Amino acid sequence: MTYLTWALRVLRFPFYAAGEIVKTSCQVMWDILTPGSSATPAFVEVPIRARSDFEVTMLANLISLTPGTVTVAVRNEPSTLWVHGLYVEDRESFQRGIHAMEDRLLEVTRPTGSKEDALDEVGQR
Repeated sequence: MTYLTWALRVLRFPFYAAGEIVKTSCQVMWDILTPGSSATPAFVEVPIRARSDFEVTMLANLISLTPGTVTVAVRNEPSTLWVHGLYVEDRESFQRGIHAMEDRLLEVTRPTGSKEDALDEVGQR
């Protein structure tokens, strides 16, 4: 990966984060404004590939910034987050959503490494 590609990912990341915030804000707003509730709250344990304190903190904060989710706890070995989600249809798809967010973050915080390098680091997700 070239540094130009990394720079473009850095510039694109705030728009991705803003899009996630707007999307989840609309979901929460719709649930509030319509009769009944579609909330299916759950605590989910999410194994992560982020290793440095900076990466883990950024991911935890990004999760907590999106309405309907909050990072409740962090474990370092192995790297794991416990996340409370307001709309958890099934744990696997919820984890995939967190991992997609983590993928975007790792592409920004690891300028010389690729997503595949991060996967090799832990063997698997």
